[in-house]
Amino acid sequence: MKRAAFFIAYFLTPVVPAFFYINATSSGVDAYSVSVALGVVAFILLCNQFILASRPGWVVAALGLKSLLAFHGAMPLVILALAGAHRMLKASIGFPLDSAQAIIGTVSFIVFVLAAIFAILFLATINLPAALKLREFRKWAQDHLGLSYKLTRAFHNITVLAGIAIAVHVLLASSSDLAANPAGAVWMVAWLLLSQGLYARYRLHGRKVAATRTSA
Repeated sequence: MKRAAFFIAYFLTPVVPAFFYINATSSGVDAYSVSVALGVVAFILLCNQFILASRPGWVVAALGLKSLLAFHGAMPLVILALAGAHRMLKASIGFPLDSAQAIIGTVSFIVFVLAAIFAILFLATINLPAALKLREFRKWAQDHLGLSYKLTRAFHNITVLAGIAIAVHVLLASSSDLAANPAGAVWMVAWLLLSQGLYARYRLHGRKVAATRTSA
């Protein structure tokens, strides 16, 4: 029951802000409104990644730590697919890809792609195909490139800055205009602050709290 409640709550988190943004477009259901909705969903799910990374007690209790980490590791693929579809739709209806807002979004997208690749190669704890020979690759990378777990973890944390950059990208969008969509814009900022606040709290207190919860 707890597991089902978590997944329902998790996948419902983008519904309210997506409604605000679609309502603000006043264009009905078309390529533009769909692209906006995809962007909103991708952003909220990205923020949710920081929440998952902070290992909230009720989520650990609902999923178990191993399942939480596996879910956290799988969701970036979904988020990147949503963000890619958002970008392609925007381009297809004539939005420029060389504006400041678009460039911020593109750079952030690339950072998240690299972070996802690094996480799979160096941080993944889920069972991956044996053919990837990750253990051998990790050892080679550490011996020859100096890519230790600690260093790759530090690189992975760059996503915090990328998350802020994505928030700037969102707020520069015309659909985030405070006059037309105050509730949507405030919701997005509040969700980012909540997610990164929880993650910062977790990092500052270390992993002792999470370890205590899982052993309780």
